[in-house]
Amino acid sequence: MAAPASKTLANLTGSYKLNKSLSTADIASILALQGTSILIRKAIASASVTLNISQPSTNEYKIEQTATAASIPGTTEQYILDGEWRTNKDAFFGEVRGRSQWINLDEAKAKGPDLAGGWEDSDEGKLILAEGGSTDGKWQAFRIWGFEEIGGGRRYTQSVKVWNKDGEEVKGKMVYEFVE
Repeated sequence: MAAPASKTLANLTGSYKLNKSLSTADIASILALQGTSILIRKAIASASVTLNISQPSTNEYKIEQTATAASIPGTTEQYILDGEWRTNKDAFFGEVRGRSQWINLDEAKAKGPDLAGGWEDSDEGKLILAEGGSTDGKWQAFRIWGFEEIGGGRRYTQSVKVWNKDGEEVKGKMVYEFVE
């Protein structure tokens, strides 16, 4: 379902389901660059992926990601939009380092000009940048969050770019349906 106008990056709390038919990101290829096993990649690629997002404070987001396949455990990620680098242990990726912050459309285009899509001008022209990678330098990634008109409706999107130390990269857009 399309996201209602009341849903913005400043008010993102809710559940969102990945729409694989509208998405251009190849999840299996992204996970391969990040070093996950082929069994995990296949299971997640065939799973239904849901994000349950809450906002403990204005600039803090907690995202519980679940994949309904093969008993894959869900993950929980915390994003504090202050631009500070943080390190944590991830169940799939091991030791990772990341940061997140508000950016404007020009900064988004500079970060990923080929990923700068048709983001709507909500949230006073701001988008969210989440970037990071493995602490051993094997892979890096960034995602730009926003809302776009896609497939006849307003959808929450994440433009994604992942690359590894060998220079391989995968880019695409993950498109989410608002559930509740």
